[in-house]
Formats: sequence, C-alpha cells, structure tokens
Amino acid sequence: MAKRKYGFDEQKIARFQREGRGQGHGASYRPWLTIQDVPSQGRSTRVHSFKTGREHHFLSDLETGLFFLLDWADVVVDIREQFPLDRDETRRLAKGMGIAHPKDPATQVDIVMTTDLLVDMRGSKETFLTAHAVKPADELDKPRVIEKLELERRYWHARGVAWHLVTDRELPKQRIMTLKWLHEMRSLEHQSTPYPGYWEDRCDRFVEQLRRTRGGSIRQFLTYLEDGAGFASGDGITVLRHLAANRALIIDLDRSFSTTDSIDSLVLSAEANGAMRRASSC
Repeated sequence: MAKRKYGFDEQKIARFQREGRGQGHGASYRPWLTIQDVPSQGRSTRVHSFKTGREHHFLSDLETGLFFLLDWADVVVDIREQFPLDRDETRRLAKGMGIAHPKDPATQVDIVMTTDLLVDMRGSKETFLTAHAVKPADELDKPRVIEKLELERRYWHARGVAWHLVTDRELPKQRIMTLKWLHEMRSLEHQSTPYPGYWEDRCDRFVEQLRRTRGGSIRQFLTYLEDGAGFASGDGITVLRHLAANRALIIDLDRSFSTTDSIDSLVLSAEANGAMRRASSC
C-alpha cells in the first residue's frame, strides 16, 4: 500500500481549491482539511451534526469539545471547521508584522492557514460570524504559536469578525462529556426496532410514567419501566438520553449523570410532547 503524502505543494493546494475545499454552507460545506489530510495522532474525530446535516472533521479533542458546545447552542446556525484563510491576505499581513508566513515543513511552500471553527450566530436582526482558534494552554508560551495566532486574529479583525482564542482552561469538561453522551442518542435510527413505531411508543410510555412518578431514584424508575411497563433491558436509559438530547427532558449538563440521583432531577420541558414526537421521527 502506498504511503499517504501529507505535505502541501502548489499543485495540491490548487487541487483542493478545484475540489471546493472551504466552500459552501451547512450540509454542502467541505473543510479545507479532513482527518485523512493530516498525520493521525489518535485525536482526530468525525462527528455528525444534526444542526448542519453533515459529518464534521476535527483534529483535536479540544476542537471536538468546542463543537459539542456550539452544536448544542440555539443561537448557532452553522459551524464550518478547518476554514481556509485567503493566502494572499495572510502573506501580506505576515510581511507587515515582520514574521515568516507559515510553511509546509517538507516542501517549504506557504500553506493555506485555517481557522479551527468559523461559526454563524443568530443575532437579533441578522446572523453574524465568529471565528474560534483552539489551543492547549501550555502551547501559549511558545513565541511562534503566538505569532501565528496574532496573524489569524488580525485576518479576522480586518473583516470585522470577532475572533476568540479557546483553550482547555475555558472548556467545561463535564458539560462536554454530558453533551457527547447525549449526542450519541440524538437519533435512534441506529437502534434496532422489533416493529415500526417502537421507539415512539417507548418515548410516549416514558413520559407518561415520569409524569406519574414522585420520589425514588432514577434507577428505581428505570427498573419499574422494565418490570411493569414492558420495556426491554436498556430501553429506559436509551429513551432518557434520546429525550434529553432533543430537549424534551431537562437534565443538569454540568453534573455527572447517575441513576442514583432522584427521579425529581428529571424535568420534562414545557413542550415535551411536541419535542418528543419530533425527536422520535429523526
């Protein structure tokens, strides 16, 4: 098998441009870099977003974590990862700063710089952009890292776009873990069903029983669903995650979920029935 070549030369950059890398919005967007385009260090991730309708490519755990926060936020309209910056403009800015433009270490060709996540936000009157660079905090003591971040900041500042530097110190680890846990059950299409409408029925029963239940633990409630409401083993926690992922059920995102918690910690949203039916059709 031929060894994959990760370096960039002018021909490869031209090919990526012809392929439409860095163009489009929503489901049609193609990131400049995918996880196949960079050497794997075990931290690359692909995650499907129901907000954008496509699979996203992230090159670090920090990028993935920020994505889960943005994907959950109602004000976020679109997320474009590995967004390419205009190379002529970054070259001009680098020259004005008196620094070397980032180059491919193998070919010494000026690379196309990218912003980790470019986000469309819903404002009071119209949408607006925010750009996000994600870095481990312990890299910020490296002069070259700071130079490249400043170059990126100036690029977006010239376009009137707010630029944010996000490190592991700002990312809420527990909330990200909870959102990831819920995200996996946003849709139940990948779950086996003994008959059509199976999961819609389980959602209906879950909500009905939860409205009748007072006191006890979540574990006791889930046991009751299996012993007295016709749920198969594991169905209850699957439905719980599904409803919470679709905001029909409210849980504390900033606490580690435990079935030993009180059942009263689970709160149905004001529009639980409508949200539940929409979620079950996904």
